[in-house]
Amino acid sequence: MRIAVPVDNDKETIFKRTGQAPFFAIFEDSVFQTVIANAHGKDGHNHHDDEHGHEHAEDDAEHLGHHKKDVAGLAGCDVILVQMVGEHMREALESFNIKIKKIREKDGHIASEVVKNFLAKSEVI
Repeated sequence: MRIAVPVDNDKETIFKRTGQAPFFAIFEDSVFQTVIANAHGKDGHNHHDDEHGHEHAEDDAEHLGHHKKDVAGLAGCDVILVQMVGEHMREALESFNIKIKKIREKDGHIASEVVKNFLAKSEVI
């Protein structure tokens, strides 16, 4: 099973907001394979806020298109383990047939730990 996990700049720590994660760690079962940069990540994610914190309307199709481009490198992954995922990111992931599984903080803070715990629970079910 190919598993993606949104991670911070250290490429190990779970990043809470999937669409803003700087990287995605990729595992084949419990074995780490690589990291893929997310161009829409924390430093590249533009919320289109004005100085008052109001979000400017961006065309939904355009926003979804950005996310699809950003997650194209995840194509072939079976599942992504996330704490939080926004509507556009969810749609982008689902367009690549990637299943979204919610995790909680108690599942771990490091990608390899979260993957190991997910796989252990999957075997029980």
